Amino acid sequence: MQKSRSHWTHRESRQISKMLLRTMIVPAALFLMAQLSGCNNTRTVYVKVPVVPLPVNLTAETPYPAIPDPMSWGQSLDLNVGLLSALGQCNRDKADIRQAEKVRARQ
Repeated sequence: MQKSRSHWTHRESRQISKMLLRTMIVPAALFLMAQLSGCNNTRTVYVKVPVVPLPVNLTAETPYPAIPDPMSWGQSLDLNVGLLSALGQCNRDKADIRQAEKVRARQ
C-alpha cells in the first residue's frame, strides 16, 4: 500500500509556521510596549523632611572652672583638672554631634 500524502509540501508548512510565529510575537510585543508606556507617566515628588534639631545638652555652653585671682600651686593643679574635664566634655559633645550627623545623613 502506498502512503497517502497530504496536499501540503514541506515548504508550505515552513511558511505557515513562520506566519504563526509572527502572529504570536506581535501580541506579545504590543503587550510589552503597553507595559513600558505605563511606566512613562510616573512623576517624582520630593517631600521635605523636617530637620531634627540637635539635643540642647550638645549645643549648650560647657561650663569652665573659675580661675582664682591669687593662685597657689595646689589651686593650679585643681584648675588643670577642671579644665581637662571641661575639654573632655567638649570632646564627648562633638563625638555625639558627629554621631547624630551620621544618623541624619543615612535618613
